[in-house]
Amino acid sequence: MNAQTQTAAVSTFAPVAAPVFAADARGALITVKNPGEALPPAFKLKAAQARTQAIIRVGGGCKGFTKEAQEGMLPYFIAAGRQTDANGKLQKELSCVVFSGGTVNRTADGTMLDDMVTSVPGVLAMHYPVIALSTTPRTDDLYAQRQFPGLSVGDQGLDLRAHGLVVVQESAAVNAGAWDLDVPDYFTFMESLVEQEWKAGMIFLNGGDITRDEIYGALKRGFHVMVVEGSLRETDAFIKAYRDGDWSATCAEFKAKQLGKGRDAAEVDAAVKKVHDACKEVLAGVKPNQVSILPLNDADALRAVLIERGYLTDVVEAA
Repeated sequence: MNAQTQTAAVSTFAPVAAPVFAADARGALITVKNPGEALPPAFKLKAAQARTQAIIRVGGGCKGFTKEAQEGMLPYFIAAGRQTDANGKLQKELSCVVFSGGTVNRTADGTMLDDMVTSVPGVLAMHYPVIALSTTPRTDDLYAQRQFPGLSVGDQGLDLRAHGLVVVQESAAVNAGAWDLDVPDYFTFMESLVEQEWKAGMIFLNGGDITRDEIYGALKRGFHVMVVEGSLRETDAFIKAYRDGDWSATCAEFKAKQLGKGRDAAEVDAAVKKVHDACKEVLAGVKPNQVSILPLNDADALRAVLIERGYLTDVVEAA
């Protein structure tokens, strides 16, 4: 199977873009909520339809990626989602919940571009019986463009290949909320599943300050964290800190940005130290098997971890 070709072939709003596993014949369930409000039962029930009681959140970004790294990202996830025998017969596949921020870039004619981390669940739903979910902070106006189907938050579309989407907004009167507005909601949702004996893992690539907070927030909650080495920025900074004890890259972007604004250097250093101290406190409680470090776009390495942790399961033969 040519993963790159198949990804391109399904990146439209044509009828073929329906997920492999249709949890709801009507399409993608969309909910708009305020922070702290409970997720609707209908959204939670989407997760309950997954064959495997496991949830993976994919977070981070792609800033600074080379062309090769960015083009290889989606095929990397697709290839890691299956195991075949020597004859090419499918043995194991992803059949859990895959979760992200739920936005996609689109061309002028509405074709979806699979070039972001947030595209991963929607793309995987085209290949495997996963349940694709998302939470998206409303950082701009929510609207429907007239020239093609679908909803957008600002310049980014919502990935309607998912089974369920939640847009988190400050209120109807506030047109732009913070980029991390949805983080408490998705953490709470994942924790509720863990309480029901689900497996919970997170995969991080790249990312800035919010991604750093998500990594340490996931570790603090006991989630399994998979970090992709070579993906740059705060994910690589975490690996340096966790594996090598080198904190020089953690908050480096934040520090440069603050100094660039003319903020007092001593104040910036104090703010960075505060973040470092909080992160070190989290790392002190991390279990040895809680973190998996994976090479960039090495599908074999990711697949091995997904199998080991029970995210990839045996294929269910059709009756």
